[in-house]
Amino acid sequence: MKRILAVISLAGWVAGVAPLVAAPGHAQEPAAEPAQAQITQEALAEEEQPPPEPPLVAEARRIVAHLDAISAKVLALQDQADAAEGEDRLVLDKQIMESKLEFLAVMGRLVDNLHAQEKKELDASQLRARLEQDLIELTPAIVAHIDEAEGTLARLRKEREAIPPEELLAADQRITKEVEWLLTLYQAYVDQVFRQKKVGLDNSAPRADLTQRLESRAELMAGRVRLVVDQLAQLQQRAEGREGDAAIAAELAVLGQRKKVVAGALGIVVKMMAALDLEVAAYQQLLITTTGEVTADIFRAKVAIGLFDQWIQEAKEWVLENGPRFVFRLIMFFLIVFLFKLLSVLVRHIMQRAFGSGRVETSRLLRDMTLSIVSNAVLILGVLVGLSQLGVELGPLLAGLGIAGFIVGFALQDSLANFAAGMMILGYRPYDVGDMIEAAGVFGKVNHMSLVSTTILTIDNQTLIVPNGKIWGDVIKNVTHQSVRRVDMTFAVSYGDDVEHVERVLQEMLAEDRRVLAEPEPMVKLHKLNESSVDFVVRPWVKTDDYWDVYWDMTREVKRRFDAEGIKIPFPQRQLHVDSGSAGSAT
Repeated sequence: MKRILAVISLAGWVAGVAPLVAAPGHAQEPAAEPAQAQITQEALAEEEQPPPEPPLVAEARRIVAHLDAISAKVLALQDQADAAEGEDRLVLDKQIMESKLEFLAVMGRLVDNLHAQEKKELDASQLRARLEQDLIELTPAIVAHIDEAEGTLARLRKEREAIPPEELLAADQRITKEVEWLLTLYQAYVDQVFRQKKVGLDNSAPRADLTQRLESRAELMAGRVRLVVDQLAQLQQRAEGREGDAAIAAELAVLGQRKKVVAGALGIVVKMMAALDLEVAAYQQLLITTTGEVTADIFRAKVAIGLFDQWIQEAKEWVLENGPRFVFRLIMFFLIVFLFKLLSVLVRHIMQRAFGSGRVETSRLLRDMTLSIVSNAVLILGVLVGLSQLGVELGPLLAGLGIAGFIVGFALQDSLANFAAGMMILGYRPYDVGDMIEAAGVFGKVNHMSLVSTTILTIDNQTLIVPNGKIWGDVIKNVTHQSVRRVDMTFAVSYGDDVEHVERVLQEMLAEDRRVLAEPEPMVKLHKLNESSVDFVVRPWVKTDDYWDVYWDMTREVKRRFDAEGIKIPFPQRQLHVDSGSAGSAT
């Protein structure tokens, strides 16, 4: 690499691209004849100027200058590194490697420039020749660096086997850095192969070498991934019941980090192989099962089929190993749930009898909710006991349910407000199922109640579901809560009717109706002297269920009896008096 960078000097590259300056159609004109005296000095000056340089050629010169600067920097750093020792040597070596990678990246820009010049049909033959030569010479230099990095990596892995456990993490960090450098070199090799193809060089030999190296590296890394996974599984088994062991915790941390590094390295190699159209389905499948990260690779047919076959095989092995024990636990689970289900039915029946005895006065909503909560609590307890028999850890499960309940409660604040209102309604019992109420601007019969809403059936048979929060925050009028109600009616008679006669007729009508209660005593009173009528109020007490029947029947019977008794029901009238004398004088 050092030799290659040394020969790529600015003078050589300028010589290679200099012929590009003379564009087609700009050949030098012969000297002007003395007879052409008409040509001015300005015209002669313009003809002596060289033709303008194409932008792509100018860009090529800038790229070559950049390459020359990197070459000089590498040579200077190399001289310093040869004389340095210890940590200074390591720092200089790192700078040299970074500069070489920068050189390769800039070389890629020059390849793109050559491709663009040839696309515009510019003469770039000398640039191509020089570029092809250096691209061919760069390949063995990259391969040499890869071999060196692989040797260093193998040495570090061997040294790690002999170091104490407390130094494993630091050793793994050194190996990780070397793996990253090796992968960077492999990526440079891939880019180099594609650059050769873009220029038109025969890259079959380096491509075959790169393919063989990547396949070997991928197989080695896949083996390391499987090894780390097995080591983690064994260590986790040893760690069961030893949560406070610091040594095991440290070893778990080292293996976890090692798994992450080797899986990430394998993923990078797989991407390189995919760029070369190599078969990588098995490695992609391994990465998905190892890391648990679902990527777009899972949608590839081979990867998906391979994963499915692997899961089927693992399921078979699990069934053969744990099947009988799991079946027994499953039977125990269903048996426990069944027994607790019977217990919940028994508890519900006992509580229903207790509520039905009449010794405890409760609302229907409270009875239904209490029965539901108790029976469901017994059943849930049975499910938890059954899950414990299946080997499920109840502590994390209950903690997860608590967190989920907090999140759901925070998201459903309005529903919780309705729930709180339902609890207040349940405690204070302003109404119950079957009552006629007026609340939240709605009047009707309570058809159903829950802790979040009340279903009301209106008089015209419409179903309305009203949130409990709106009901509790408004005036609640319970029409049917009391067993006895007073029917308020007003009847008007004419001024010519006898007051005592009217009162006697109304009292007889109330006495004849068996639905009118004797206690409290019904009332018939002259209420008001209106403009066109004398108003009597009639206020009998009846059972709540008879309210509307008495109201309607009494109104009908009053009309019939008033007509029979000659009592007139007036309607508004006005008398107009016309002064005839005044009318005549006006005429």
